[in-house]
Amino acid sequence: MHKRHVILVLTTLLAQAAFSQGLTLAEAIQEALARHPSLRIAEARTLAAEERTSELRSGLFPQVRFTGRAVLLSDVPEFTVPFLGPTPLFPSITKNYGTRLSLQQTLFTGFRLRSSIDAADANEAAVRYEYQREKSDLIVNVTAAYWNASRASRLEEVLRQSVEQVSAHLNDIRSYEHQGLATAADILKVETRLSDIRVKLIQAQGALKIAQMTLNSLMGRALETPVAPSDDPVAMDEAGLPGSLDEAVRIARERRPEIGAGRERRAMQEAMVTAAAGGWYPSIVLAANVDYARPNPRVIPPEDRWYRTWDVGVQVQWNVWDWFATASQTEQARAQLSQAEAVLVQVTDAVVLETAQSFFSLKEARERIEASRFGARQAQESYRITHEKFRQGLATSSDLLDAEVALLQARTTEANALAEFAVQQQRFRKALGILE
Repeated sequence: MHKRHVILVLTTLLAQAAFSQGLTLAEAIQEALARHPSLRIAEARTLAAEERTSELRSGLFPQVRFTGRAVLLSDVPEFTVPFLGPTPLFPSITKNYGTRLSLQQTLFTGFRLRSSIDAADANEAAVRYEYQREKSDLIVNVTAAYWNASRASRLEEVLRQSVEQVSAHLNDIRSYEHQGLATAADILKVETRLSDIRVKLIQAQGALKIAQMTLNSLMGRALETPVAPSDDPVAMDEAGLPGSLDEAVRIARERRPEIGAGRERRAMQEAMVTAAAGGWYPSIVLAANVDYARPNPRVIPPEDRWYRTWDVGVQVQWNVWDWFATASQTEQARAQLSQAEAVLVQVTDAVVLETAQSFFSLKEARERIEASRFGARQAQESYRITHEKFRQGLATSSDLLDAEVALLQARTTEANALAEFAVQQQRFRKALGILE
């Protein structure tokens, strides 16, 4: 083999080996948070909200503008006064140049500017809460995918062991048939069970592949990358989780980003009501200008030379009659405020219900682990005893087959219970709003 080909093969094998090394849940979550597009979208929304607040806040400060002009005009007759001589009173100056430096400071806008800034601040806070919600959802999705891959791997291993056990059973029963200690019906029954388990093994291998691809997709990896979850689902720390439903609901009301976002949306709509009602008030602006022009229009008669002039004043604008446009805008804002208040109540009720469901689901999952482990131990011992009796001729092939089926079912139940417990832990943390 060519040296370059050898290097390529070795590099590929090393890369696969690195990916095949045990992957912890923390590593999977870290990769997903760094690469998943949903979080990038949420970050972009947050940045846009921050810049919108900054844009509105700039209206509180003086605005300085500079303009310049250079204009070529057509020639017109000069204005002269006969008794003053030939000197024109208003000469025709065809080349005009000018610069203006303007400063404007808003003094009063009928509370519209301040309310708009308050609304933008509340919207920015709401978007930050929504970012936190996106992050929590992604962590839960990665957790579920991680433990689904772990469960699929465990189930595939359980079924593989079951195939080996039933295959050994089939060899034994065939040997017994030659000795006249078993019938063709006994062999057929074991072969049928072995075929059924092999079909389940094929399905489990397909499920494992899909589970790995799902996890890789969330982590931003190539779908075919080998994945080997290494964490123990029962080793997860439960410290900090409340022991009572009342305490869980209290924490959820305080910490859930959905409720925080709902409160900020309500505050935003309250500010928008004030901003809409600001149309009833006048706007007052302080303005100052410095002009440096040739000719300067304030110099009479005009001269073809540069002059500097300035002006300072206060401008007042009041929309005295707008055919109820301000009233309609205010009522629209109040209607949106009512909607935001109703949404907040709806979200709070949903959070309380989700927290209660998650609290009891975690409790049930914890209890299922102990029950499934006990069942797996009992099934393992029953299989051992039955297998020993079968070898001694004290148990039938059907008895051993039943023990094998019971052991497979018990191990499957245990694998499902372990994975479900780990997932429910993260879902409960999300329900509490403490998942980071």
